[in-house]
Amino acid sequence: MKPRTIARAMLSSALSLALLLVAVPASAAPGHSASPAQLELHLSPDRTFALYKPAGWRVTEHQHPNGRTVVATAPEGHAFAQITTLATGDHGNDSVRFASDTLRHVRQQIPGLRIAWVRSTQDRRRTAVEIEYTKTDATQIRGRQYFLANHPEARVYGYETEAARFGALQPALLSVLSNFTALDPSQWKDAAGRAPVAPVDLPLHPRRLQDGSASLLLPRDWEMIGAKGATLSKSPDGNVGFAFSTAEFMGSSNIPYFDSSRIQGVIHAPYAAPIDAMAMAMQRYGSRNFRVLERAPNPARAAEASVALRRRAEVETAMLTFVNERGVRSKGYYDVIALSPMPSGQWGIIFFAVWAPEAQFDGYLPTLVKIADSFKINERWAADHIRQGVANLRRQMERTSAAMTEAARASRESLTAAFQERARSEQYLDYKRTSTIRGEQEWVSQVEGGALYESDRWGLSREGERLIEGQPYNYYNYEGRNPRYNETMTPVDASREVFERVYRPGP
Repeated sequence: MKPRTIARAMLSSALSLALLLVAVPASAAPGHSASPAQLELHLSPDRTFALYKPAGWRVTEHQHPNGRTVVATAPEGHAFAQITTLATGDHGNDSVRFASDTLRHVRQQIPGLRIAWVRSTQDRRRTAVEIEYTKTDATQIRGRQYFLANHPEARVYGYETEAARFGALQPALLSVLSNFTALDPSQWKDAAGRAPVAPVDLPLHPRRLQDGSASLLLPRDWEMIGAKGATLSKSPDGNVGFAFSTAEFMGSSNIPYFDSSRIQGVIHAPYAAPIDAMAMAMQRYGSRNFRVLERAPNPARAAEASVALRRRAEVETAMLTFVNERGVRSKGYYDVIALSPMPSGQWGIIFFAVWAPEAQFDGYLPTLVKIADSFKINERWAADHIRQGVANLRRQMERTSAAMTEAARASRESLTAAFQERARSEQYLDYKRTSTIRGEQEWVSQVEGGALYESDRWGLSREGERLIEGQPYNYYNYEGRNPRYNETMTPVDASREVFERVYRPGP
């Protein structure tokens, strides 16, 4: 499909598809504004593959006993990109050995070939090599080859150009490789003797999502739903369609006390490879009996997506057959980006897909290509969406700041109140302790309406004022006789409330 469509998918995220579509610089994706030339669609005459190439570049094909090579070459011959697909019997999927054997044969044709560096994954399925050599006219050549082993198939993606122009031409070369699609693997391996399917030429008309976030060309009677840049478009019978959207998944949480299994509206499953996750999402809505006709990882796009999204990503493309929710045997092309799990267990996929009944897929393919090619995100809507998001973020920051200020004020008041309360408690406890040590006793006068008297070693006090001094009023001689009235007062222990009212006057 068109680089713009694929690039847009790579620059989105499961949290807010349309927001990241414009938030990430377009230069981070191959085949977008980074390309020095306008790319155009090339569909092979037998419709076995499609790719996008800079205008004026020539596409050639070469048959092998066990596969096929497609080469896109610049008009002056100073650069080319090639894709080779081969049948392989290597069940071990050893791309290192595959690369070694291939380069040994290349050296027989280019004796001066030099290996600048080699990198391979731990499982040896993927190997990348940078090569250098000098042509007979003294031109320095630099190139890269990506070897992928996935039994029963092996692939080589590669490009070469003049060393002096490597940086300038690399985006266009990567765009050609990223957007190559084998439309029918069975035809790819053996196109001879197959009767071509008559193309279904449907008239297309401009359509827009209700929120104005995206537009594309569709037949008038097709259903179109979606928002925020994601869309699902289907024929009236639901068997032919185009989709650009996301799917949410939730795995095990690594956050203490957070139970991710209680989250609603997502698929609960551990992280899976992009196409496997795509199948889970389709299965949720009723599709079944999946069969993979072709499946290929895209490490170059995965690396660029990881940088653009600041999150580890995997990218895979695949041609699948399946039975849809209506029981129709269908066939579809899927381009899927999987984003690695977050600590909460949340992960997701961003997918681009076209599909049709299996027997009619080739006929519908030209129309589906046009539909996919026409899909566009409304940049003005996206910019407004960004501004609204920033405004909401600022409001949230202001609310958070106000809440923090209020919390700090309440905390200070609480700490001050706690300090004062502790001081009053300590004063009361000190009063009770010293009263016991000094032999003091409180008395309540019923006649005087609850007046409080206190006796100690030195005399008798009423409501804090000393009335009488002398030994008869010490704690072991005085028995509570009221010096003013004929009354025996009641001994009590002063409560904290009484202590603060009588013995601790003041604020």
